[in-house]
Amino acid sequence: MSAMSTNFRRQSKEAGMVAIMVTLILIIVISLIVLGFAQISRRNQRQALDRQLSTQAFYAAESGVNDAADLIKNANQTGAAVAAKPDCASTGGGFYSTLAPTLDAATGVSYTCLMVDPTPATLVYSNIGRSGTVVPLIATSGTITKITLTWQSKEDTTTPANTCPTTTATFSKTSTWTCGYGVLRFDLVPTDGALSLGGLQSGAMGSFIVPLRPGSAGGVGTVAYTTGGGNNRLGVVCTNTNCSLSITTPAHSQFYMRVSSIYKDVSLQVATTNAVGGAVNLSGAQAVVDATGKAQDVLRRIQVRVPLAGSSRNLQSDFSIQSSEALCKRFSVMDGFFQSDANVAVPGVAGTTTNQLCQ
Repeated sequence: MSAMSTNFRRQSKEAGMVAIMVTLILIIVISLIVLGFAQISRRNQRQALDRQLSTQAFYAAESGVNDAADLIKNANQTGAAVAAKPDCASTGGGFYSTLAPTLDAATGVSYTCLMVDPTPATLVYSNIGRSGTVVPLIATSGTITKITLTWQSKEDTTTPANTCPTTTATFSKTSTWTCGYGVLRFDLVPTDGALSLGGLQSGAMGSFIVPLRPGSAGGVGTVAYTTGGGNNRLGVVCTNTNCSLSITTPAHSQFYMRVSSIYKDVSLQVATTNAVGGAVNLSGAQAVVDATGKAQDVLRRIQVRVPLAGSSRNLQSDFSIQSSEALCKRFSVMDGFFQSDANVAVPGVAGTTTNQLCQ
């Protein structure tokens, strides 16, 4: 009986230990589950806070850009020069001394750094369409001997060049143009010498740059500056990333270019180099404003191009004839026959012997 009692007591103790171990394991598992949910909850809360702070920091950076843009706009209106701000601490000789970077001291929202470059080496135009855009190319020092035009498709496609034409021979209707790139049209003229109407007309280069699909023959990457109608239609073999053409020019310190895009709107970058291949900084076109916003411990940085001219849109006609009123086209044309009715009296208008619209 004594041996049986001992065994019973031993089994009872072992059963109690098993229950304790099972209980401990369950407690550990439940604790890990609770800790996991708590960690997920904290992570989601932090992500929501980060998104909120990121938005606040972005708006703070935009405020910095807007403050700088207002100063640049006022300088443009008064004819003052836009000062450079090469680092976060600089005031540009007092030009930026009125900036108020702290937006909300209680919540720690501000733009912590603002830099402005009024003479960038590359000009960027995000929306070149059928209306001409005037691009001043004014070297801050030295001369310009090469101008490089690079444009990208604005369509949401990974293969914009695959449906481009293979030759420059034929221009199609807009409805049948399938290429993701537009045909770039530009007129380029040096303006740093004595200016006259005849000199501007004879010294200008005008061309249409047709994007060609990869593998096409006859495309060029570099072309010489040519006046008098030469090279008025060029083909450039494009990639699915961009199209690019370089124009080697006579050495001048200043050019003006009018550029537009037919069929498709494009984004355009313009870069210039000097005789030794170095980048040329350009004044009078754009200022690059670089702003960093901060909300507590979250930073956002944006970069914006601000025009230095009142408008980059061409104020003259982009075409040979352009009118918002009616045009007289009173003539008849057939094979071997032409008749003008321009001097015939206007029907229904008493006392007229000729059409005044046709004079």
